[in-house]
Amino acid sequence: MDDGKNGLVQGIVISPDPSETDPSQIGRTSIDLRLGRWFTLLQQTKTTFIDLAVARDENEFSSREGKTYYVPFGQKFVLHPNRFALASTFEWISLPNDVASYISGKSSLGRMGLIIETAAGIHPGFSGCITLELFNCGEVPIGIYPGMKICQLFFHEVTGKANPKVTSFGGRRKPAFGSYTPDKKLERMIKVGGEGKLF
Repeated sequence: MDDGKNGLVQGIVISPDPSETDPSQIGRTSIDLRLGRWFTLLQQTKTTFIDLAVARDENEFSSREGKTYYVPFGQKFVLHPNRFALASTFEWISLPNDVASYISGKSSLGRMGLIIETAAGIHPGFSGCITLELFNCGEVPIGIYPGMKICQLFFHEVTGKANPKVTSFGGRRKPAFGSYTPDKKLERMIKVGGEGKLF
């Protein structure tokens, strides 16, 4: 974690830099990140179901089925039981091409029923605020506050030549559902319905 200069591995950029604003965020093997101020929820009245076999355009998905809320510092966002929301980290992260990372929830929050992420991997070359997938699996509503320590980030050095993965999730400050495209094998399986040659 520590390169002896600023508390971070060389090439990793975190803004605001916790080594300057709050060194207690930096642990021996991870860095705590804080919750941002934007939250996005699916609107149940507009979303009957999500068909994962149909390609979705990101803008269509967000505008038709998602609603975004801004919560100022000092106010809370209440996540009710069995509800899912997208949020983002307050910090902007930029990884060099030879470092990957993964995000993990804090055990103290997990024991309250708050799940922080379901897609933990962050590829080399990523730059942006990290989207968090929040789910309340507990029995009571949970109040969460922008600025609170919400998750931790672990880093891994990538050996050999790394090719940065270009995705639609980088370069963001607000959480977004994103677009997705089914793979060709899935389309073939659906089309033949279990009959005929699949591969």
